[in-house]
Amino acid sequence: MLKHSSDYLIYKRIPNNVLAGKKKIIVGCSGGPDSTLLLNILYQKIKNAKENIIVCHINFKLRGTDSDNDELMVIESCKKLNLRLLKFEFDLSSHKSGIQEKARNYRIQKFFDLSRKLDTSYIFLGHNQDDHIETILLNITRGTNINGLKGIRSKKIIQRNKKRITLFRPLIDIQKKEIEKLCKEKKIKFRLDRSNKSNFYSRNLIRNKIIPELEKINPNIRKSINNLSKIIDKESSNKILYNNEFEGMNLAQAKAIILDRLNNLKNSEKGYFFSYDHHQMIEDVLLGKSKSENLPGDIILNEKDGYFILENLKNKRKQEDFKLKIKMPGKARINEQITLVSKIINTPSNLIINNENKIFISEKFINKNLYIRSKRDGDRLHQSKDMAFSSRVKKIISNNKKKKENVLLLCTEKQILWIIGVRQSIDSYVQKKDKKVLELSLLKNSI
Repeated sequence: MLKHSSDYLIYKRIPNNVLAGKKKIIVGCSGGPDSTLLLNILYQKIKNAKENIIVCHINFKLRGTDSDNDELMVIESCKKLNLRLLKFEFDLSSHKSGIQEKARNYRIQKFFDLSRKLDTSYIFLGHNQDDHIETILLNITRGTNINGLKGIRSKKIIQRNKKRITLFRPLIDIQKKEIEKLCKEKKIKFRLDRSNKSNFYSRNLIRNKIIPELEKINPNIRKSINNLSKIIDKESSNKILYNNEFEGMNLAQAKAIILDRLNNLKNSEKGYFFSYDHHQMIEDVLLGKSKSENLPGDIILNEKDGYFILENLKNKRKQEDFKLKIKMPGKARINEQITLVSKIINTPSNLIINNENKIFISEKFINKNLYIRSKRDGDRLHQSKDMAFSSRVKKIISNNKKKKENVLLLCTEKQILWIIGVRQSIDSYVQKKDKKVLELSLLKNSI
């Protein structure tokens, strides 16, 4: 019989096969109240706990003797419960930036290594509701879409090199203060991280300053944010992926794996800003709406034969940017197979476009310098009379099933008039008042 409502909230997050002792698990334990409480509850609830629980502790050496004392606390807890402990050391004390990210990457990689070695894909972590709320607020400040409002998932699948691990967070519904209260009631020893009081890290600033200010406006702000994340999670978890490497996963799970892979590619210590559009790009590729998308940091996400590949564009670019000024009227030799022919038509009438390689352009562009150039990141084409509205060239090409590497653009110095062979900008269309127009034709295999 469970004696405490919080015990039940934790208990329901533990899979039945784990409770029955049919699955080994790895438990990350720092020595703090969250992971120490989780370890003790798992020990009490799991059948044959001594054979099925392996504890993992990583000492990052960030707080001198305090870090070492955390490790001693974990050693003491494991000896008391007679559990197997695997200790690791990764000294980050001399690092000046990107510390939290480096620690996270090392921790996740260690879980993958242990998963292979110990033949289990189940990892249990002590994240709580406060961590969940702080993550949502962090995501909002850094730029996010709906998925970022889900915060920390109670269950998350991570994949690297075709190997999957599943992270379980049974304490995600419990507030930090409740966890410390439970530890005291159950007489469980733990250590507190004094660095949590420092506002050097963004998360600590949100925890110590922002949330208390929000509570002045709404004392139930934590509950409000948590309820919002649950609603979003429920509404967006129904998109299941098929016919690719994430077969059977929902969109959120697959996207989390892509973001984790992206995190491992990042070279910048400051990380990248992700707008709503960037999150939507990832979803479009996962759902098959686009074959590839350019992401922050010169990273491109490609789908190829059902697999999703992240590449660094800086390493991929092999050719210099192509740019050729065209004569009007005249011919512009693009390469050995293709020539662009331009003609000026006076008193135009009955203009007919009979193929995708020919367009007519308004008189206002005749006296401007026109160029043919290769596509660049961020290129946009106006497709509406509202000049504020434009579409990404890359998206237009993708929707038209054209090979991106072969597409060229007709441009002025400041704007794109024609994605050659694909689409013309609306502001370059011939107007009724035009007394002459520019005809452009793309000739292939010409001599």
